[in-house]
Amino acid sequence: QRSRILRRAVDILRERNDELAALETLDTGKPLAETRSVDIVTGADVLEYYAGLVPAIEGEQIPLRETSFVYTRREPLGVVAGIGAWNYPVQIALWKSAPALAAGNAMIFKPSEV
Repeated sequence: QRSRILRRAVDILRERNDELAALETLDTGKPLAETRSVDIVTGADVLEYYAGLVPAIEGEQIPLRETSFVYTRREPLGVVAGIGAWNYPVQIALWKSAPALAAGNAMIFKPSEV
C-alpha cells in the first residue's frame, strides 16, 4: 500500500508540474524554465524510485555455517526529521521524505525560513 500511495503522489506531482513550478518560482525567484524542468521533475523521480523499492525493503537470512544463520529485520524507525534549504524547497523535501516514507516512517520536515 505504501508503494501505491507514493506512486499516486508521483502522478499528482507530474500532473501539476507547471502549477507547482510557477509557485516554486514565486517562492524562490528561480527561472520558471528551471523549476519546470528540474525541481518538481527530479523530486517526482526520486519519489518514484523509492516507491519501486518498497517491496524489496525486507530482512534477509544469511547463512554463517551449516548449522547456524543470522537474520536481519527492517523496521521503520518511527518519526524522522528533515531540514530544507531555501534554493530547492520542494526538491529537497522530496529527496529527504521519499526514503523515509518508503521505509514506513512518519516525516517531520522543517522548511527554510528564508
